[in-house]
Amino acid sequence: MRSLGLQLRLELALGLVLLFGVMWWGGVQAIHSLTDHFVASRLEHDAEAVLAAMRLDGSERPVVRWRRIDAIYDQPLSGHYYQISFPDGKKVSSRSLWDEQLDIPQFAPGSQGQWRMPGPADQELLVWAAGYNKQGQIFSVAVAEDMTPLNQRVVQFEWLFVTLTLIITLLLFIGQQLIVRSAMGRLERVREDMARLERGEVDTLSTDVPAEVGPLVDQFNHLLELFQQRLEHSRKGLGNLSHAFKGPINLLQQQLDSDEMVPHPELKSAMKLQLSRVRQLMEREMKRARLAGSGISGGRFNAALEMPQLVRVLRQIHHEKELHIDCEVPESGPLSVDREDMLELLGNLLDNACKWAEGKVRCVIEQRDAIIIEVEDDGPGVSPEALAQLTERGVRIDESVDGHGLGLAIAKDMVKLYGGEIGFMLSPELGGLKVRVRLPL
Repeated sequence: MRSLGLQLRLELALGLVLLFGVMWWGGVQAIHSLTDHFVASRLEHDAEAVLAAMRLDGSERPVVRWRRIDAIYDQPLSGHYYQISFPDGKKVSSRSLWDEQLDIPQFAPGSQGQWRMPGPADQELLVWAAGYNKQGQIFSVAVAEDMTPLNQRVVQFEWLFVTLTLIITLLLFIGQQLIVRSAMGRLERVREDMARLERGEVDTLSTDVPAEVGPLVDQFNHLLELFQQRLEHSRKGLGNLSHAFKGPINLLQQQLDSDEMVPHPELKSAMKLQLSRVRQLMEREMKRARLAGSGISGGRFNAALEMPQLVRVLRQIHHEKELHIDCEVPESGPLSVDREDMLELLGNLLDNACKWAEGKVRCVIEQRDAIIIEVEDDGPGVSPEALAQLTERGVRIDESVDGHGLGLAIAKDMVKLYGGEIGFMLSPELGGLKVRVRLPL
């Protein structure tokens, strides 16, 4: 599953790279265009100076009076050149060209152009040329300048621009990462609330969240409330139903004990058996409701917090005995198992142990590669034959061992649901029954 924060960071980083890439390309193109325009403007002025220095006196070769133009055009290979071309092939070039000639096309009067081309001594020239009509003669004037020194400066500027762009991009990237982290930090509160909800510390998610996820949190809280209400209604309904059945079952029991049923011993025995099973089912559901308590549904089981309360409930149920219930639980926090399932499992194991204990019950809970639960008592225990029946697969405990039926049957079903293992043995220290449960993580 892709992280939303990672996706935002990647997309923002890509956006920054594209933005500054376009800025760099546009900046470089603008600098080249600006330099070409600046140099071409200067060349145009030099061309006008050359045009003014020309003398057309009808001789075969036009003359450019060199004193009227810049002296740099007289220095050999100075990087500044001019060339005058006539339609008949005659050319007049600056002394700076030495014995070189530029391949300049002929321009009609009033037309002009500029371009780059290679020049003498491996120079890169920017050429500006235009066509003229002076004293009845048509000719073209081209003025060129070596761009190599300026290109070197432009390259230096480009590297400086790239360096600054990378630094600014990096700073903006770090800034936007911090902004995203700060924004996602508010979503982290939702994750923390979910973890607290799982541990059973809260019953709803906090609504102090960004507006974008507010409706989701509200809907989730609404579903949690509905789930909790339905669970409470179900639990109360089971308890009310069990209490409602008590009256009719007691009346049936009184009728079975009356003299009218004496002539029908078989019918009386069968009805007593069915009433006993109904009473066991009622007791089972009532115990589940009492042992589960009023905690948060779906929360994790925190043995250090839950076991003292469970022990108090068991002492109230078995108030006729003075029981010493010793519990050893891990202090590492909630166990990786559902709270209500664990309460039901431990409640039934401890309830069965309290039922048969003479005065002492011990419970040990550990979490390593699995959750290990050991419950033992100092009661009469069971015979070796009964232990063998308890561990057989497919054998209902409430059908195999008299007295150790309902609670152990519930525990065995719960362990089977989790894919765990349950074992029965005699306690070597207390002498009663010892139940060992292993639940995989």
